[in-house]
Amino acid sequence: MKKIKKEIVIVCPVYNEEENIRFFIDSFNSITNKLQHHYSFSYLFLDNCSEDKTLQTLLGFKKIHKNISIIKYSRNFGVMKSIYTGIINVSKNASACLIFDCDLQDPPNLILDFLKKWEEGYKVVYGSREKRNESYFLTFMRKRYRNLEKFFKGYNVQIESGAWLLDKRIVEELRRSNYEPYLAGQISRLGFRSVGVFYNRNARKYGQTKFNFSKYFSYAIDSLVSGTIFPLRVSIFFGFMFSLFAFMLAIYFILAKFYFGVEFQAGIVASIVILLFGFGLNFIFLGLIGEYLGRVYLKDQSNSLAIIDKIYD
Repeated sequence: MKKIKKEIVIVCPVYNEEENIRFFIDSFNSITNKLQHHYSFSYLFLDNCSEDKTLQTLLGFKKIHKNISIIKYSRNFGVMKSIYTGIINVSKNASACLIFDCDLQDPPNLILDFLKKWEEGYKVVYGSREKRNESYFLTFMRKRYRNLEKFFKGYNVQIESGAWLLDKRIVEELRRSNYEPYLAGQISRLGFRSVGVFYNRNARKYGQTKFNFSKYFSYAIDSLVSGTIFPLRVSIFFGFMFSLFAFMLAIYFILAKFYFGVEFQAGIVASIVILLFGFGLNFIFLGLIGEYLGRVYLKDQSNSLAIIDKIYD
């Protein structure tokens, strides 16, 4: 009886990566060819409306390799939205999908460890970088961010952005969910068994990284506010604290005026009491409004998906 192979889809987002595509395909084929007796591999490239010859290069390789599919977006929607849209468009026959960047900074041989952990029962396997080729400043900021994330959420998201393996159950759950900019956190909150595989990241071989400091900062903000209304609850906490302080000051000025005989200019006490009372009420109501906005946010995080211009299947 012929053994049915498990279908694995390698998902790769690309934007102006014409120089890296050949090396990506050759490097991954050198690994996957050794696993053909157990698995059937295919590629799904996600072209974020590249401005160079990335699409033409991919179409050229598609003529050679029949297991390559391409999704071209109508414009550049950013890497995370691109990946999410790609994941939910993975073939429903696939047993799992692998997500790798095209720059080969995440080594292809991670596939071996990922598949091993997946076969052990883990639904999410992710690369955990032991050593990063980055400046001391960026490393320092990353550590401070982790501390801030734990303060905001009460926990750290262990799943790192980069190389992933997602079981078909994860893909199914993502299809039923709304997109969140912080995809690693969204996957983490699904709650399935996950494990990290440690590795050292390689230097980019060709081209320049598209992830600059401003994008790192934007992604960090997305991760802090994603899936939590804690920042809004901070506002309501300070609102009640300030209003309590305002009411206590108001009582003090009334007592000082009428019981302790402290002399104030005419109208000063009334003005201070009214002003503090108004500030207190404003902070309380702003905090309550923030709480309700937060509940709406958690109920409907319906950011639209990336728009697919064309599928080359």
